[in-house]
Amino acid sequence: MNKELRVIILAAGKGTRMNSDLPKVLHKLQGKTLIDYVIDESELLKPKETILVVGYKKERVIKHTESRINLKYAIQEEQLGTGHAVLQTKKLLKNKKGHMLILYGDVPNIKASTLLPVVDNHIINNRDLTLITAEIDDPTGYGRIIRDKKGNLLKIIEEKDCNNNEKKIKEWNPGIYIFKTEEVFKILDNIKTNNASKEYYLTDAIGLAQQSNMQIKAIKIANSGEVIGINTADQLKELED
Repeated sequence: MNKELRVIILAAGKGTRMNSDLPKVLHKLQGKTLIDYVIDESELLKPKETILVVGYKKERVIKHTESRINLKYAIQEEQLGTGHAVLQTKKLLKNKKGHMLILYGDVPNIKASTLLPVVDNHIINNRDLTLITAEIDDPTGYGRIIRDKKGNLLKIIEEKDCNNNEKKIKEWNPGIYIFKTEEVFKILDNIKTNNASKEYYLTDAIGLAQQSNMQIKAIKIANSGEVIGINTADQLKELED
């Protein structure tokens, strides 16, 4: 079993709803940029390397983070979804084994203390895919977790593709995954864009992994506040208060 861990942080988005030309991850929360919160926590996991996927005004994001140790960059020229973003790391990770943790540059409350036991569980079991889930009172806008009667993961459905009953489910998908590195690109290369946004959803990797009979587990964490991303200026202000 290969224990090597790499962290992928998705930080390519413009953040249109922030009403600013500044890349979303460079907005500040209590005097510190969103991306710095995520990188600081990820470094506590002691990964072999961290890859930042950049896109919108990438030069500014790279300049802000270039003093970091053990940080590499992958470029997402067009923002075509989370699955597409992770695919941009393929050249850097070609022929590398181990596991990758996928995080987001606009989720500043994530804690290494929460991630570490999930990562350890994933690696100890040499699982192909582990995903973090959480429950929230109002999961509007998020992908829902569909489980079977035994509690095993069946599928994840993006809200825009949910029916009315599925929208009532409170367990949601923050999009934080741990993949076995050598398996992830086999899956991502097969993702299609047959959804409402015509984007490559990373969530679609779950269904493809299941079709390939890969070992998958969904682990629910206690504090949903750690995995909620910032999408608007109002949400950022709420965290400031």
